[in-house]
Amino acid sequence: MKYLITVLIISLTLASCTKDLPPNPYDDEGNQGKDSVISEELDSSSIVGLHDFLFSQTCAYSGCHDGTFEPDFRTIESAYNTLVYQPVVKNDPQGSYTYRVLPFDPDKSVLINRLTVDIDGLSGIMPIAIDPFSDYPANKDRYIAFVREWIAKGAPDMFGKLPTLGNREPEMRGVVAFDNNNQLLDRNPGNGSLKVPQGTPSITLWFAIADDSTAPASLSYNKIKFSLFKDDFDASSEENLQISASPVNEDDYFGEPANYYHKIVLQNPDQYGAAGTVVYFRIYVKDPQHAVTEIPEDGSFAYIKKYFSFEITP
Repeated sequence: MKYLITVLIISLTLASCTKDLPPNPYDDEGNQGKDSVISEELDSSSIVGLHDFLFSQTCAYSGCHDGTFEPDFRTIESAYNTLVYQPVVKNDPQGSYTYRVLPFDPDKSVLINRLTVDIDGLSGIMPIAIDPFSDYPANKDRYIAFVREWIAKGAPDMFGKLPTLGNREPEMRGVVAFDNNNQLLDRNPGNGSLKVPQGTPSITLWFAIADDSTAPASLSYNKIKFSLFKDDFDASSEENLQISASPVNEDDYFGEPANYYHKIVLQNPDQYGAAGTVVYFRIYVKDPQHAVTEIPEDGSFAYIKKYFSFEITP
C-alpha cells in the first residue's frame, strides 16, 4: 500500500507539470514539425527539433534540467551551450568521456551514454522522471537515433553553423526594425519576414549580436548586404552598420530581452520591388580571434534566412 501511494504521488506531481504537447514529428520520419518559437522547416535531427520535441518536453522538469543544474534544457540556446564541448560532471568508472557532446562522435558523447546506460550503476538511465503522457517510452530508440544523427553531423547549432572548441565566433541574438515613426514592425508568423508596409519612407534595422569574449560594441568590420535572393549575395554591395551608443532593448529571437547595438537606416524600402517582394540581408562582423563572420551564411537553415529578411506588404 505504501508503494502504491508513493507511485500515485509521483504520478500526480508529474501530471501537474504537463502541458498540451504539439504533434510529434517523430511519428513520421518524413514529416517536419513546428517549433514553438520559429515554427517552420524543422529537422528532427537538428538541435531545434530535438529541443522542441525531446529536451523541453521530457527533460526540463522542475528540479531537473530546468536551470537547476546543467545541461539546461529551458531554451534552444541554453541546451546547445550547455551540451556541445561542455565538460562532463559524472563519468563512467573508466573515465571514458570528456564532453557531454563531442561533435562528429556520438560514442564519445556522454549524452548518448546517459540516455542508454546507468553510467555508474547508481544514477539511473536518463530521463529518470517522465511525463505519464509522454511518448518517450514507446519511441525511445527513435529519439536516441535522432540525437545520434545530430551529433554525427557535427552538432550544428540552430543556425546550421558547426561549433569550434575554444573561443566562439560572434552569434546572432535578434533582429528588429522600426519605421520612420519609431513604431516596431511586426513579423510574419513563426519569426518570418519583417513586414514593411508599401510606401514606408524608411526603416531602421537593429541587430543584437553576442560574443563570448568581445563586447558587441567592440566588434569590427560591421557591414551589411541586401539581396532579392536568399542564397546569392555575390553581386550585392556592402553597406556600413552603425554602432549606437544608446542601444535599444527588445526581445531577441529566443524571447529574452537583449541590447541591440548595430543598426542601419534604410531609405525607401520600395526601391527593391512591389508588394510581395522579399528582401534578404546578411551582416558581417569580426572579433579579434576570427576572420569575418557572416550571419546568416549559406549553410544556415532556411528559417534563419527568412528571419533575416523583410517583405514589402500592401
